[in-house]
Formats: sequence, structure tokens, C-alpha cells
Amino acid sequence: MATLYELTGKYLQLAELAEETDPQLFSDTMDSITDAIEDKAVGYAKVDKELAKDEKALKEEAKRFSARAKTIDNNRKNLKQSLQNTMELTGTEKIKTPEFTIYIQNNAPSVRIPDESKIPAYLTKTDIVPDKTRIKQLLKEGKDVPGAELIQGSSLRIR
Repeated sequence: MATLYELTGKYLQLAELAEETDPQLFSDTMDSITDAIEDKAVGYAKVDKELAKDEKALKEEAKRFSARAKTIDNNRKNLKQSLQNTMELTGTEKIKTPEFTIYIQNNAPSVRIPDESKIPAYLTKTDIVPDKTRIKQLLKEGKDVPGAELIQGSSLRIR
């Protein structure tokens, strides 16, 4: 059985020879190529549905693993925080054993901002991003928007 690529090539070759070929032969050949393409399309659709199931299952498994990793991360944080609290309350600065050295170290200074509205404007950042919804609306209305254009794409749907 020919591949979809080969069938497409045959279809294009036949379309080029349309004027030179017997009309009945052309019609029969075109029908056979179309039928073969339809068979291939059905096969592609079946494979697509199977791949969609696999994709969904893998995404669900990834969510499950992510949730499990988050739980483990939280448990580690709680464990370390509990140990740090105990060491601080008991005044223990360092614990040294043959396996581990455990100590509390000061972190680098960080900035905490309880009220962003009090920060002066010169100390803020402003990101300028195009408003695609508004631009699309203007272009649909026939207005000119420099640097933007309305394009129409297409995509395959399988139901």
C-alpha cells in the first residue's frame, strides 16, 4: 500500500495530466487515489486517537508524580524547619557526627515589600505588551494598526 506522501504525489501528477488523459480513465484513477487517501486518513485518525489517549494518560501520571514530589518537598521543609526550631530553642549552633554536620547559617539579605503601593514609581518596572485582543478588534473593523496584521490559519480536526 502506498504512503500518504506517495498518494499525494500521484494525485498531483494526475492533476497535471488531466487535459491529456482519457476522461473515464482520469475519473477512475482519481477515484482510486481518493479512496486510498481516505483509507490512509482513517488510519491516521485512528493512530491520532490512540496517541491522544496515551498523551492524556501520561499527563495524568505526570500530575500524580508532581503532586507526590510536592508532598515530599513539603515534608522535607517541615522536617528541616522542625529541626531548626529545636536547635534555635535549645541554643545548639552545630551538631557534628561522623555522618553529618548540621548547623544553622544566616541567609543573604532579601527584600520584603508589605505594601507595593508605597514604593516610588522610579523603583518599579513596567512591562509593555501588545493588547492582542484590542488589536484584533481594530483590524477586524478595517482599521490600520502599524506593526500588526490579521492572519487566518487552519488546522485539522478529527471527530
